[in-house]
Amino acid sequence: MLNWFAEKWNQFVDYLYQIFTSAVAFLKDFLWWVLDHLFGAVVFVLDGLGSLFQGLNPLQYISVIPAETQYYMVVCGFNDSMSMIVTALIIRMMLQLIPFVRLGS
Repeated sequence: MLNWFAEKWNQFVDYLYQIFTSAVAFLKDFLWWVLDHLFGAVVFVLDGLGSLFQGLNPLQYISVIPAETQYYMVVCGFNDSMSMIVTALIIRMMLQLIPFVRLGS
């Protein structure tokens, strides 16, 4: 009589353990799904920012630099580096607007 009860109890405990492990797996998969979509949205926004800085070409405003030097500055990525610097400064200024987050300044 007790063997039957012990067997049913063990089956019940195994059932609860499987439910628990399934719930943990579901939560883990849900977290990865949310992070995947969040990172996809961030990549989408960053791709849009690339086209925003297409007009930022400081070499077109500087007429004193010779044409050969301008060519080598473009080849070395001067425009892209200026875009990165401007983006970093904008992000830093935006972070300064958040209260209690001064990031070293």
